[in-house]
Amino acid sequence: MVNKLLSRSSSLILRRQNSIISAAVIMMILMLASRVLGLFRNWFLARYFGASGTLDAYNAAFVFPDLLTNVLITGALSAAFIPIFTDYLAKKKYQESEILASTILNLSLIVFGIIAVIIFLFPAQLNYMIGIRLDPRYALQAAQLTRVVIFGELILIVASFLTSVLQSYHRFLVAAIAPVVYNLGVIFGIVVLSRSFGILGVGLGVVIGAVCHATIQLFALNSIGFHYRQVMSFKNPDVFRVLKLSLPRAVSVGIGQLESIINVVLASSLAVGSIAVLEFATDLQNLPIGLFGVTIATAALPTLSMEWVQDKAEEFKKTFLNSFFQMLYLAVPVSVILAVLRIPIVRIVLGSGLFDWTATVATATTMSYFAIGVFAQAGFLLVTRAFYAMHDTVTPLKIAVAGLIFHALIGSFFIFGLGGQVKIPVAFLGLTTSLSGMFSFFILFFLLDRRLGGFGAKQILYPVTKIAAASLVMAVFLYVPLHVRLPGGELIIDYIIDTKRALNLLFLTGSIAIAGLALYGLLTWWFNSQELKAYLSMLPDFRKAGKLLDFEESVDSTPTSTRP
Repeated sequence: MVNKLLSRSSSLILRRQNSIISAAVIMMILMLASRVLGLFRNWFLARYFGASGTLDAYNAAFVFPDLLTNVLITGALSAAFIPIFTDYLAKKKYQESEILASTILNLSLIVFGIIAVIIFLFPAQLNYMIGIRLDPRYALQAAQLTRVVIFGELILIVASFLTSVLQSYHRFLVAAIAPVVYNLGVIFGIVVLSRSFGILGVGLGVVIGAVCHATIQLFALNSIGFHYRQVMSFKNPDVFRVLKLSLPRAVSVGIGQLESIINVVLASSLAVGSIAVLEFATDLQNLPIGLFGVTIATAALPTLSMEWVQDKAEEFKKTFLNSFFQMLYLAVPVSVILAVLRIPIVRIVLGSGLFDWTATVATATTMSYFAIGVFAQAGFLLVTRAFYAMHDTVTPLKIAVAGLIFHALIGSFFIFGLGGQVKIPVAFLGLTTSLSGMFSFFILFFLLDRRLGGFGAKQILYPVTKIAAASLVMAVFLYVPLHVRLPGGELIIDYIIDTKRALNLLFLTGSIAIAGLALYGLLTWWFNSQELKAYLSMLPDFRKAGKLLDFEESVDSTPTSTRP
């Protein structure tokens, strides 16, 4: 009985997802679990450390390790690697695919190891060199944490690469489970290890989470028959092809990371705790981006790559637009909730222990500015992957460079030019990120439209107008109940429910948010939204207990015309 149960569980986890929306829904569910754990992680961090210099040091410790990891794997090699590796699988060249994957992974580990030694030896000097200015004792904490975190990032290099391989095999479920166990490891470090080791215990939790992240995916790859090989095969021209495609992507990802680093550097020039506030707000706005941007863009990449290789331009355009509208349909209303219900959300998620009211207001205000550009940041992920599917990594790089310059200029103007005139200058960094995100997204979308011969204004504006109109009505609906005042200036809501109690606040915020989403759903149903129909079509599968995650429908990719 036990063996049978384990066998069924394993089959469920390793099942292949064949459509973009089914794969995306699976990843959304598990991404939500991961993000919820991430919110718990932040709740514990805020409770134990507050918006303090110690937490500033913790966030500063990740600057260079994250930069190195994201440049090598999370964005660079994975994006360049998946289209080529997918082509191998389509041609059933399984042995060659294993050699290619193993070679790329081995090269990545060698490069990472060389640079990681430099980061390990000179963390304080590197932080100071790029302009991060912390109090000396916090700078020391940041250096010590960096030396711990770099080991976790080494393991995440392997884990992230395994994720790319699994996604190429259309095994999205186990790859989406991995971040969940990673966050559990970090929470263990905060709750348990920090009692003995302080903030260093949190760094140890990062290492534990990374080990769990990689281990669960190794099990999955072994089960589907993929085997790592200790090889460095430079005879295969596709190895150099991946590296060639990776170079501009690596620079592009590095530039994207530089935007975050610029934010940290600018925040370090403000009051103590500003970096912590910035990172808390960033994590909250990353919720819809991760849930709907990363998941749909990730699920779409293998399909877009296959359609481009097979010279199916019209199917490519249809797949892209469907994915884009499905992404907007979910991301826009959630960003509205973050902007309108910012104070109660931050109080619920972070407001306890050492995280005081001043930190709550600062984080909420910063998050609301971030929320303005959520749609653009989520959409940018999909547009860039459309270019990667076409084996073009240069165009996104050019836009990334322009976006970085724009980000640096406007961010510096806000902080040094206007920062002294406002109570919460760190909030300007949220606005900076939103404006630069929209700048990059609209330009890249325009270039993709030209590359593909045009999507058609009606095909784009009609669905976007429906989503925007429904979201605007929803925003008004969310705002009014919490801001209606009596003639004396008192809020009516304060006479209805005591919002100083956490459970009451949770009930109130949850009820209003659910009602707002219900209104959004009704309006889009009235507008005959195709995106709503696509998500509702998934419900019958969820009602079948035996086929909970059995999504085998194929993407509708019937060509509407020949390639121009």
